[in-house]
Parts: sequence; structure tokens; C-alpha cells
Amino acid sequence: MESLPNNWADIQPDIIYQTLADMLVSFSKKQIRLGQRYDQNNKHLKAIQNGRVPPDGSIGLVPSEAEGYDLKSKVLGSGGDYRYYGKFIEGVLHFPGVKTSH
Repeated sequence: MESLPNNWADIQPDIIYQTLADMLVSFSKKQIRLGQRYDQNNKHLKAIQNGRVPPDGSIGLVPSEAEGYDLKSKVLGSGGDYRYYGKFIEGVLHFPGVKTSH
């Protein structure tokens, strides 16, 4: 299993990566493009690396209230006004390319 790269440019679509939190993740082409465009400091990628965290005061993945999605990225400071959403598919958290503000 490949480790999740530290920047969006090194991520390939539909490859399963392992995070530092031992979570399996994958990304669509659309999600990678969103990451390259809106997450130039890779904060959301670091949040995905961290895995599940408490809802307050941490960078990581928190439960999603959006129907059809299990977790969403949460960052602090710059870039913290939007989220990337992921859903579990056969044990892999897949990010299809959904970006919303909070």
C-alpha cells in the first residue's frame, strides 16, 4: 500500500493510499484538481493524513452532516472556510470532488 503523498500534484486518481492514521483513502480526478486549485498549502491533505479528530480545535476529519458523505476535512486558519467531503466505499474513504463552505 502506498503512503499518501504530501502534496496534491503527486496524487493519482483512484489509487488507494494509506494515511498516517492508518486509513485507506482515494481521490477522483476532480478532487485532485480542487486540491491543486484551492489547497495550495496542502492543509486539507494534512487533515486527511491526520484522520478522525474531535470537532473543535483540531485539523483532521470530522463527521459530515451532508447526506451521502461520512467524513469531511477540517482545517484551521486560511482555507478553513471550506471542506472536502468523503464517503466510505468498501472500507476506503473516497473523495469524489465535493467542496463546500462549512
